[in-house]
Amino acid sequence: MPTPKKQSKKQPPSEMLRVPVALKEAVRELSRLHRQGRTNEVLQGIQELVSKLDSTADIDSKAEIKQLQERVAELESRLESKEAGELDEQLEVMRERIEQLETAYNQLIIYLNSISKRKQSSSRYYQGQGEVKIDTYTPQNLAKRLGVDSDSLERMRVTAKQPEEFISWSRGRDPSGLGWRYNPEKGLYHPVR
Repeated sequence: MPTPKKQSKKQPPSEMLRVPVALKEAVRELSRLHRQGRTNEVLQGIQELVSKLDSTADIDSKAEIKQLQERVAELESRLESKEAGELDEQLEVMRERIEQLETAYNQLIIYLNSISKRKQSSSRYYQGQGEVKIDTYTPQNLAKRLGVDSDSLERMRVTAKQPEEFISWSRGRDPSGLGWRYNPEKGLYHPVR
């Protein structure tokens, strides 16, 4: 028959723990004391460490909370005064911009009204006046107006059998559709409507 195996009491393998850097030395010391079998000293060291942590955490957290409350109150007061000041500045900028836009709008209305009045007055002027009066032309100026040279103008006038033939020819070449008649006494051309 097989003999039952003897159960040996082995220490469980040590576990790796993560500890804050500030506690690293204290945990090493406690670990060393534990390996030496000094359990009472280990327990006493743990109690001291815990009491230190508790008392410091309490004191530090209360102080930190108080500091945070003061800081928040300070920031809120700055924010309120800053927001009010910035809001006033932004409102002032907007007010100035609105005034500029109103001024530009009023100037535009005045300008458009003046253009409208000018158009009305100029159309009334031309309605009352009829066609614009064109003065007489020298042979050279009429030749330019009709797009021919002076010799061609003279040749057309002389070769025309009737004065109406020349008037008709000049009317066809004139930019305004006017006919032209020659006045031999003055040596000038006059428009014919």
